Amino acid sequence: MTQEEKDRLEVVKNVCSLQDCTLNEIYNFIKTDESVATINILGETLPDGIYFITEDNCAHIFPDITHYGNEPDIDNVVGVGIKQGDKSIIVALYDAAYDEDVTLTTHKDKKDYNGYITEHIDAVADWNGKTNTDHLKAENLNPAINLKNGWYIPSVAEMYLIYLHRKAINEALEYVGGSPIPGIWYWTSTEYSEAHAWGLSLCDGYLIWGTKTCSQRRVRPCRSIYS
Repeated sequence: MTQEEKDRLEVVKNVCSLQDCTLNEIYNFIKTDESVATINILGETLPDGIYFITEDNCAHIFPDITHYGNEPDIDNVVGVGIKQGDKSIIVALYDAAYDEDVTLTTHKDKKDYNGYITEHIDAVADWNGKTNTDHLKAENLNPAINLKNGWYIPSVAEMYLIYLHRKAINEALEYVGGSPIPGIWYWTSTEYSEAHAWGLSLCDGYLIWGTKTCSQRRVRPCRSIYS
């Protein structure tokens, strides 16, 4: 067995934990590089890693996609998936508002809301990006943040997941022609008060609240990897 075939055998060990592979498929992959490394993510539990997610809801393992023969149709990639433990999200290919810094809302909240988080220790544990975004939409979300159906603004915890994997995410984004995530300030959907929301610097991980109607930051949409 050549070294290249040995390398592909190591990939098979991981892939076969994701989906059923026949002995013939395994043999063909090792000998010919025919892909067994694409998984339909509906109902599947993915191992930790970075993935290309396509419109047909398939996950393509990244990196080494060209070497291992599971290169996706780049035109059908909708985002880059991150899976770490029991947490996972898909990061959009581009920032909202055409990669411009924007305010989060047009005015401060007018109604009582019990979802405000004022302590750092609680903010970094907030994984409720979709719920948070639903509240922002119901109140006063900046119309420049034009979110597609199913996409939302990451919470603080979700944005930290992106921060932790930003290097690998950017490599994947660049491969499919997406916009790399710069090390600048980003809004999260975690709100501090009726007038403020938490923002995260993807340069150094610094977390602080800003005024939703005045402070201008980027927004990178995300969505559930299993939606």
